[in-house]
Amino acid sequence: MKATPALSRWSDEAFLDRLRLEGDPEADRCVVPLAQSREDFSRLFEFLNSNDARVPPDAPQALHAFFATHLRVPSPDGQPVDRVRLRRAEEVFMTHACTSALVLLAMSLPAGYAAPNLARVLVMSGNLKNHPYRRLLGVLQMVLNVTSPGGFEAHGKALVTAAKLRLLHAGVRHLVRQRCPDYESRYRVPVNHEDMLATIMGFSLLVIRGLQRLGVGLGEHEAEDYYYLWRVYALAMGIHPRGAPDSTEYVPATLAEADEFYQAYARRHYRGVQENPEGVELTRASLMMLEHAVADSPLRLLGVSLVPRIYMQRMLGAEGLVQRGVRPVRHHAVVKWILPAALRVWTRIWALVDRDGGRHFHERLSQAFFKGLIVRTIGGEVTFLIPERLADLHALTDRVVRPFGERRRVERRAQRSDIDFGDRRGRPDRRLAFRQSFWGYGAR
Repeated sequence: MKATPALSRWSDEAFLDRLRLEGDPEADRCVVPLAQSREDFSRLFEFLNSNDARVPPDAPQALHAFFATHLRVPSPDGQPVDRVRLRRAEEVFMTHACTSALVLLAMSLPAGYAAPNLARVLVMSGNLKNHPYRRLLGVLQMVLNVTSPGGFEAHGKALVTAAKLRLLHAGVRHLVRQRCPDYESRYRVPVNHEDMLATIMGFSLLVIRGLQRLGVGLGEHEAEDYYYLWRVYALAMGIHPRGAPDSTEYVPATLAEADEFYQAYARRHYRGVQENPEGVELTRASLMMLEHAVADSPLRLLGVSLVPRIYMQRMLGAEGLVQRGVRPVRHHAVVKWILPAALRVWTRIWALVDRDGGRHFHERLSQAFFKGLIVRTIGGEVTFLIPERLADLHALTDRVVRPFGERRRVERRAQRSDIDFGDRRGRPDRRLAFRQSFWGYGAR
């Protein structure tokens, strides 16, 4: 009789249940006193929503104390971080920046939206319906901060981002307990260790698997190095046993263990449309952002507006789309086969997508999607046209309105029955135009 393999903790229900009971007491102790004052609480969120690294001099003492204590480079299991692996991981992202952004929007974020325990927290602020691009671009800014060179040096962007997100999550826990009194009885501690670990997997494991699925040349060692960077970031985010900030006990050590954890998480928490209306709305925002990117590229002239859903279906599968309230593409295999031929024709006519030297079809296509946001210079260096300060990004998003013709095209697509929602916007929604000309005169 064949022996049953021992149960790993990454699929052990008891271990994962315990993670759901653990939050971030250090961050909570900082935020709770500030929450007693509306002015202090408002100033806290204003600081956390900016991309500034320095704590304002007049900030409450609790905020200064938190940063003084927790703005530190982690030492995984007492060992110094491997700087060589971090640099290799940063190079992975810089090499595949546009394709990674495509995978994030088409796979990583929608995958997590199937969990109502995550989706309910994400939609609480109301920014999803009013400013969907703002939130999604904020996610891209966060990924850029974590993966940018020098992010894990003293006071580097990755460390500052981690400290600020810990406080932001503490503020969210406070708000959830006020506004959703039933949340904790159903899902345990808001923004708990299991949910946070699943989010880290979305930015690391799922991006790696998405790039590999697209065949863009991500090798095994590159993948492990990229995952290593996010393991270090998980420690900076406070995902560790209480009182042991350098312990990796709560973070899978390898991609194989990460796969096991995420499969267990999906089994435990993913739900369908009826049980997860917030997840449907979140998925809609990601899909609309990609559709608008296509509307701003010459791809629209070839009538391939289905490209974003094709990518989502390739990443998540037809059943995955249905689970998130999106109707699968008919004849998906045929359309997927035709698409490369259409792109080759477009490339010859417009001579645009190969300008950046993309070696693979999906790299060239993602460069076309994000050509107004992420560009590569002649020397090969990646430049991100995301403002350094998120406050600047918010201001740009607020005042930029699409040209009338583009807005009409987007509205017509939104009215089609591609996505099964009961709620439709009744008026034009202002969007950030993804095109190079935006930065020159799009705000006039």
